[in-house]
Amino acid sequence: MSEQQALWSVEKGEALSLMIGPGARALQVVQGRVWITQSGHGEDLWLAAGQSVQLDAGEDVLIEAWPEAQFQLLVPPCVRVRKAVWTWPRLLRSASCVPA
Repeated sequence: MSEQQALWSVEKGEALSLMIGPGARALQVVQGRVWITQSGHGEDLWLAAGQSVQLDAGEDVLIEAWPEAQFQLLVPPCVRVRKAVWTWPRLLRSASCVPA
């Protein structure tokens, strides 16, 4: 998938309602400004190009643009946790993925 294909666009006067998941996501603004209302949060957010916010899985989010914007929903990287072991086969079996 190219970077262009991964972009979401919000036009003037448009609003997007999204449920985040599966798993957490990072919303990163690529162009313009967005106004974000998150379920369970007391204050709305304004983000400009280059800024991002972490969104929890299952969270409802309303996104509006000023006047139009493009953003990406990114999957946070996975942290590899390894236990001290003596052999490579055991090392590979003991590695697990934990969200960052």
